[in-house]
Formats: sequence, C-alpha cells, structure tokens
Amino acid sequence: MSTLTTLRDVARMPYKAAALSPKWKAFLGHVPADEQFSVLLAGPSGTGKSTLCMQLAKEFSRLGQVLYVCAEERTKTGTLRLRARLLGISSSRIWLHDTIAYEEVCSQLATGRYKFCFFDSIQEMDAQDEKLMQILERFPDVVFVFVAQVDWTEKQSRGSSKWRHKVDIRLWTEASEEDGCRYATNVKNRFAPSQSKLFLFCPPTAIPDEQRSTASYDAVKAQLRSRGRSPWKTTSRG
Repeated sequence: MSTLTTLRDVARMPYKAAALSPKWKAFLGHVPADEQFSVLLAGPSGTGKSTLCMQLAKEFSRLGQVLYVCAEERTKTGTLRLRARLLGISSSRIWLHDTIAYEEVCSQLATGRYKFCFFDSIQEMDAQDEKLMQILERFPDVVFVFVAQVDWTEKQSRGSSKWRHKVDIRLWTEASEEDGCRYATNVKNRFAPSQSKLFLFCPPTAIPDEQRSTASYDAVKAQLRSRGRSPWKTTSRG
C-alpha cells in the first residue's frame, strides 16, 4: 500500500552516510550506510575496470562481507591472482564466486551474509538484463556493483539503456590520450557531483621505450608522485 509523506517529514528523517575513507568519500559521495545503492561500471577493455572493482571491494570489505561474482574471469586464473597480489588485496571478507548462474548468486545472497555484491560482468551471466535488475528489489539491503562490457563504439555500455536510469552511480573508465594512465569518471551520481575523476594507475607500457631504464623509470615515478599519482596505486585526483 502506498503512503503519503510531507516534504518536511522527509527532510527531518535521519540520514547516516557510509564510513568510507576520505578518498572514496570524495569520489562516491555520501552514500548511505543503511540503505541500498547501486553502481554501474563500464569502459573499454584494459582501462582498469577490474582494478577499480578490486579496490572498491577492498574498501567495502571494511564495512561488511563482499560477494564478488567472477563471471568473466575464473577465480583460479593467473590474471586474477596477479591483480590481487599487485594491488596488495588479501581479505577474508571478500568471497569470490566463480559462476555465471544468476540463481546461484541469489542463493548466496539469501543467506543474509553479504552487504555488498559485485557482478563482473553482467553480460556473462545466464540471465537477461530485466531479470538481473530484479535483484535490486529482491535483496533491498544489499549494495550492488554491476560491471558492463562496452558496445562496438567503445563509447557506451552494452545492454539495456534502463541500466543507466536504474542505478544510482555510473562510472566510466578510460585511458588518457595524454599519458596512457587510467582514470575512472563519475558520470552520474546521486550522492556527489558528477564528472569528478579518480586516478587508477599508470602502467609501465604507458612510459616511452627510451625512458624505461631504471633511472628514467624512477624519474617518471617521481614525476607522477609530484602530480599526486603513483604507478599501480589508486589515489584521488582533485
């Protein structure tokens, strides 16, 4: 049954923001601590989507148990292991689920054990977009992060356009044409100003061949740090 509420009463309702670290609070905004919010992350291949997801999973794991659905990469592959080691992420509160079965994920969430759930990626799941979206209503106490592949233009995510309206936050990863470093852009956010950027990492391949000696590489790293960046580490950018 629907109810009527005055705007004055709504304005007086208490609001508790999640206790995110300063970097993530600056990027994601004052996301709620006790309510569901959802994120759609997309970007061309190799632009840092999985890196961003792992970093975000690590941050969320401070606040509760995380279910990370590995629909695109198998949990025992070298790529996933290497990324976790490279980023220094080793948490007993992040549970990897190697499956593409939608109902298997729902069974895990039904235990009430998890506060956060990552789908990497939604195009690999055995459920269509409409059914996947229903998981938001099915588990209203869980925060969801959906990773989407991009279409042939590499300018927008694949799948139903309803995703863009369904989620609270939309993030886009890309490689800078200037230096090859990877960034995440906040293109839609109900909890913070949009268009803010987060520096993800600068891979060694972004450094010119003539600068790849140890001395030159150290100089490039020092230059990155002077600009508030560091290779393979996530730092905020003003």
